[in-house]
Amino acid sequence: MKRAAFLALLASGGFAAPALAQQSDATDGLGSVSSANSFGRDRNIGVLERRRPDYTPEPIHVGSFELLPRVAIGAGYDDNLYAQPSDRIGDAYVRIRPKVSLVRPSPTLKLNFDAELDLLRYADRASENATQYAVNAGALYTISKSDTLNVSLRNGRYSQERVSPDSPSQASRPIRFTLSGANLAYTHVFNRLRVRGVFDVENRNYADSVTPGGAPIDQDFRDHTAYTGTAIGEYALSPSIAFFVAGTLNKRDYRERTGPVPARDSSGFELAGGASFELGRKARGSLRLGYLQQDYKPAQFKDISGFLVRGELAYFLTPLVTITGTVDRGIRETGVNGATGYLATNFTLRADYELLRNLILGVGGELEKRDFNDIDRRDDRWTWRAGGSYLVNKRMTLRLDLQRRSQSSAGATAGRKFSDDRISMGVTFSGL
Repeated sequence: MKRAAFLALLASGGFAAPALAQQSDATDGLGSVSSANSFGRDRNIGVLERRRPDYTPEPIHVGSFELLPRVAIGAGYDDNLYAQPSDRIGDAYVRIRPKVSLVRPSPTLKLNFDAELDLLRYADRASENATQYAVNAGALYTISKSDTLNVSLRNGRYSQERVSPDSPSQASRPIRFTLSGANLAYTHVFNRLRVRGVFDVENRNYADSVTPGGAPIDQDFRDHTAYTGTAIGEYALSPSIAFFVAGTLNKRDYRERTGPVPARDSSGFELAGGASFELGRKARGSLRLGYLQQDYKPAQFKDISGFLVRGELAYFLTPLVTITGTVDRGIRETGVNGATGYLATNFTLRADYELLRNLILGVGGELEKRDFNDIDRRDDRWTWRAGGSYLVNKRMTLRLDLQRRSQSSAGATAGRKFSDDRISMGVTFSGL
């Protein structure tokens, strides 16, 4: 731990982690229930939403564009790098994450672009080093006071963490994959009714790995393209509550395969209803209840169905304390051999405290329950986090992050049981 303390110098929350990042780190951002959930209910402002002009980075004006460069530099220590139940191996790491954002503000056509590079380097375990990147672009076209069109594109390269159940434990290096996708959303509002249609396409391509002895570990069976279409209708009964219905259709196409195990092609749907609400000046949130189902094309695979629930609630205990809770139950894809997917139920609870105008503390926990399909396996994954962000000025932010993760597993084909602790500190520089 002396080495960990020596390397701990990082902290920031300056910008969000790359998509799909599972680890908590002092170069990551923080999240909260947004006041943009429904019809602009913003009487309550969460701790993480509050504007702080004295500490907000100022972009550089380049013609009609706003340019904001940032870089987060941090270091930390992971005491169970390979997520093993015994014979734990720890290592220190350094992480550098430069990012640039370019925005063209406009009341009719807003354009945005951002690119981020994530360099993760370990002191002794070079096989765990990762070079990740993410590039995103979008356009928000305000057609009229009632109609808007939002288009976004994304592309990135990521490294799967060892703690992921989808990561083969015998692999000599982490699984790498690329992700690309597009999203199209159209919204129309008239009087108290708002309707929204969303179409999303995402492609994932996983790279093979090898065992320490050099034997190949095939990951091509995970390559797939997912198409998802969603329609939502929302009616504002009053300024404080709106009811909605939502329906989603999806199709997941896997790469053609030869051999005894066919591609895991499937199609599914979700049907739900619920409400978004604001309870005076104390709470804001939404709740969605319904039914979900995923049907797999190969006859030997079992279909998945069940109760759907999604909700979030921000409780404003005081103007300086925000408590946020979420629940989400849905069907996910997996890289576990023999399983077509799993039914995941996630619970999170987080508290954020503005101790000073420029010092924000946070603590939270998450429970993820995974019930795998086609194999007898059930996982419970706990994650506990605590940290703080110190806003030095408009150009510099410090952050400390502590995290503990653990997993228990049951069933005839149970997975690993482990616990893992991580500490990191860092600094983010914004602007010039």
